[in-house]
Amino acid sequence: MTTTITKQVSIVAPFTLLPGEAGFNRFRYITEQLVQRGHEVTLITSSFSHTEKKQRDPVKLAQAASANGFRLVLLHEPGYRTNVGLARIRSHRAFERETRRYFAALDASGSRPDIIYAAYPLMGAARIAGEYARRRGIPFILDIQDVWPESINAVLQLPLPLLKLVVYPLTLYANYVYRLADYLVAVSETYAGRGVSANRRAKEARAVYIGTDRHYFDRCASAHTLSDKPDDEFWLTYIGTLSFSYDMETVIRAVALVAAEDRQRKPEAKRVVCKIFGGGPHESRLRELAVSLGAPVEFMGTLPYERLIPYLVRSDAAVHAINGGSQASLTNKLGDYLFAGLPILNSSRNEEVQRLIGGERIGFNYMPGDAKALAHYIRFLREQPETAAGMGRSARQIAERSFDRSVTYGHIFRMVEQAAQPAQPAQPAREVTG
Repeated sequence: MTTTITKQVSIVAPFTLLPGEAGFNRFRYITEQLVQRGHEVTLITSSFSHTEKKQRDPVKLAQAASANGFRLVLLHEPGYRTNVGLARIRSHRAFERETRRYFAALDASGSRPDIIYAAYPLMGAARIAGEYARRRGIPFILDIQDVWPESINAVLQLPLPLLKLVVYPLTLYANYVYRLADYLVAVSETYAGRGVSANRRAKEARAVYIGTDRHYFDRCASAHTLSDKPDDEFWLTYIGTLSFSYDMETVIRAVALVAAEDRQRKPEAKRVVCKIFGGGPHESRLRELAVSLGAPVEFMGTLPYERLIPYLVRSDAAVHAINGGSQASLTNKLGDYLFAGLPILNSSRNEEVQRLIGGERIGFNYMPGDAKALAHYIRFLREQPETAAGMGRSARQIAERSFDRSVTYGHIFRMVEQAAQPAQPAQPAREVTG
């Protein structure tokens, strides 16, 4: 048991997952861990589930939040059907208006948190929270999940000079939001560097990978059983959204190339099967492509984390398929791939990711769109099982060292508690044990 000083922490996280919802999320984890450390936490998020594309049940979730020890604030957001479009922009604007109203009401009530912790994006919601914190002298931590607006090129696919011109006003806006932060947290060194480039006055900037809770992952891996995996199958697995940022077309073409060669030259070889977990706007097109090419692809849908992990740990390799225009760095799925002990085939052009995969020798990097190169690496891993297994063991070691939330998120909790120490407390602090 450690003695801590109770602090009131407000967390603004519009895209978080909540108790009872499928998946495992950074901000829910931070919320629940801060509660366990003895703090009073208010989680401010959207009434709309961005994952399930439907409105949440406020009564049910309020009860679940209370059972987990935190206060939940659901700000109304009308929602949208597809991830790209005007409806999504209007929905996010509505959330930002509600965020402004929330902090105005908080101001009027005279009640103030000791610290505000906000996700970025949404840019507007983070700005509103940061401006309120600055006006009231409250420490503000910004957690950078994506380098918006730079990531917009995954959709626009513009040449770099033209992209910079188009997004220049948004870049200025982003720089302003970054400068509001007293402390910066980011999901990668790349994103932390982007924050620091705009805000050199921050007291601390630290990359804390999204990662995975090691103990929870291992429980999921062992608690659920699958029907036997066929001995003659080699599973290549992808987890994630099927949309603009992800180059799944190349994966399907590569698997089709391997299957065609096997039919001609290696009928006795293990059959490569690509298992895709997730969905998105490109799913129907990718299904049609797989059928037209005769590619051995199985679309598994979106599964709860507990059901997904047993498939992952029984896979032979994982694919981190990022398109050439994406600004993605260390994505959510990488932590799970590493904990599953899988060699990883990566097409991200991000230098940090490439160093992880190639420098640590836990897989291979290939160019987005190069189906022949990817097919070559798939065949190599299938035909060199000892080498693949060695890569997998190294991946698991890296996961335990750098991607275990139960260890690495301690940096976030220390930052929150350090930032929340007032120079001149307005009232005596309350001691609690937790």
